[in-house]
Parts: sequence; C-alpha cells; structure tokens
Amino acid sequence: MAIPTKKISPEEMESKIARFASLVSTKAKHAEKIGIPMEVFEIMTAKTTFNVMSPANLGGQLSPKPAVVGGDAGVFRLGIVSCPPKNGPALHIHWKTHETFIALDGEWEIKWGDEGEHSVFLKPYDLIAVPPMVARQFINLSDKEARLMVIIQGEPDEFDDVGRMPQTAKMIEEKYGIEMIEKLEANGWSFITDAKAPRPESA
Repeated sequence: MAIPTKKISPEEMESKIARFASLVSTKAKHAEKIGIPMEVFEIMTAKTTFNVMSPANLGGQLSPKPAVVGGDAGVFRLGIVSCPPKNGPALHIHWKTHETFIALDGEWEIKWGDEGEHSVFLKPYDLIAVPPMVARQFINLSDKEARLMVIIQGEPDEFDDVGRMPQTAKMIEEKYGIEMIEKLEANGWSFITDAKAPRPESA
C-alpha cells in the first residue's frame, strides 16, 4: 500500500525556500512607505530586519510579505537581523510575545531590565529566550557586520505588542523633535508611559 504523502514539485517548493542574498529588509520597505527616515528606525530596531518566515496575515509593522509563508503551527515568526559593529536597537519590550535570539555569527550582547542592567553574551549558535514583559536589547559586539536569528512566538493577534522604552522616545525627540514621535505613533509605533503600559494581568 502506498503511503499517502503530499507530493510537491521543485517549482512549488521554491515558495518555501528563503535565499538570504535575495531578502529585502522589511524595515526599509516600511520606512519608504510611510516617509520616516531610516535613521529613526535604526534607533528602535536593528539596522536591517528580514522577515524570513511568518504567517501571511500576521500583525505588526515588520510582518508583511515574508520570504516564506509559514509558522502557522505555533504561531511563530522567524527572522534574521543584521547589525554593523557596536549597533543594535534601543531597549524595547514585548508585552505578550516570546522572543528567542540565536547568534549566527559574531558576538552579541543581550541586555535586559528597564535600564538594560543585566546582560549575557552570545557566540555563534548560542540561544536566549526572553519572556514577555521583559525589556530587552541586542548589540553586535563584533568588529564587522553580524547576524542574529530572531524567533517570536505568540497568538496571531499578539504580534503588534512591542513598546519602546521612555529613554528611546527621549533620544528620538532630542534629535528629531516631538513631531517625529507623533508621526511614529500615528503609524502604529508605541512608546511606553505609565498610562500606556498594560497591567500585568492583561499582558
């Protein structure tokens, strides 16, 4: 008796393969679409963010148009970030989703705590899973561009749950003015204040 496996042609399988050299940064697409300078995005996120795989309809500014549509069983989004030396996003928080980092190359410092007061160092293939509601930041300590795999897990409607710490808002406001904060908020970016932070029981 033949085993009832699913048959997929090489052409069909192409949609399940992500070629790193062909990826386009989701942040670059988003910045161009809404007219926010890339320098502002680099304060809040890694220099380059690739959405390698996620469900097609996943929420969040950096989710649309993944290289591979997948991760529906779970649900998770798998991405790769690339940062130049001594670079990485400012402290931020995921209220409901779980974020896992795996170093692909280079050496990374993962900071956590409201002031980034704790840290750990990752070498290639080391992993850290950061729970929800913990402020976190990653920095490339290498002397050249390095990559970090990022896996985010949660319910499909929870992926737009990132808040930026008050010090991030202050950094942007000092350099670009309050109008830039207002523009970012109007486009869905969230900055933490006491009034905006969700209560622990709802997060």
